[in-house]
Amino acid sequence: MNWLPPYLIPMSTVPPVSVGPATVPGWLYWSVAGPTAVGWLLTYVLAIRQAIVDRRVGIPAYLAVVNFAWEFSLTFVMEQTPSQRGIDLVWLVFDTVLLCQVFRYGRSDYPTLSSRAFRWTVVGVLVWAAVAVVAGANEFHDRDGMYTGMIIQVPLSAAFLLMLRRRGSSAGQSMPIAAAKFVGSLFAGLAAFVLYPSHLLFLVLVPTYVGLDLAYLVLLRRTMRAEGRSLWAFRPVRRTERPAAAVR
Repeated sequence: MNWLPPYLIPMSTVPPVSVGPATVPGWLYWSVAGPTAVGWLLTYVLAIRQAIVDRRVGIPAYLAVVNFAWEFSLTFVMEQTPSQRGIDLVWLVFDTVLLCQVFRYGRSDYPTLSSRAFRWTVVGVLVWAAVAVVAGANEFHDRDGMYTGMIIQVPLSAAFLLMLRRRGSSAGQSMPIAAAKFVGSLFAGLAAFVLYPSHLLFLVLVPTYVGLDLAYLVLLRRTMRAEGRSLWAFRPVRRTERPAAAVR
């Protein structure tokens, strides 16, 4: 193979995944971890409320299932740092409500599936995701859920865009939900950069899902304005509203 041109980038001498978190002051850690926890907590609370109002899930159904599996596995199954377990436990309480809403309202986004088929696919995704999170956390020695969390963020952010397009309206969604999710996800990315400056994969994952979240904010705003819906008002979306032409 001597005829091949030389490679451009040499392999890392020390695998970045083997480098533990940086030692940072407590105030710096909580300045990024705090907004992450609060942002996602608000996302869950607002999504639960919007689902009750509109009878449509506020977080894409199958990714809500993956979120539940992630938080359950890292709270009760895999070894985690005490601070992360505490945060995950609080999130898990609200994720349990979101999971119940998936079983109650989630099939509305998949009308071609029978009720039985939808329930079984939800259970299947839940079991698979839990196993994958445990295996991934062990593989990466991910004691604070950073690797598995960042990997899940990308399909989660993409799923919000697909949900908006699939519904053709802002039903089950709101700007406060989108804004809270953006804040929580952005600060989670900042936490990854602060704690793991040598982990190159985060330099790909974080900008990807932040870009997707920004696109969702823009398209949701456009959709809501086309519907004549106030951007920040907490009111239900009428079932008679026409699909928004703004969603492309």
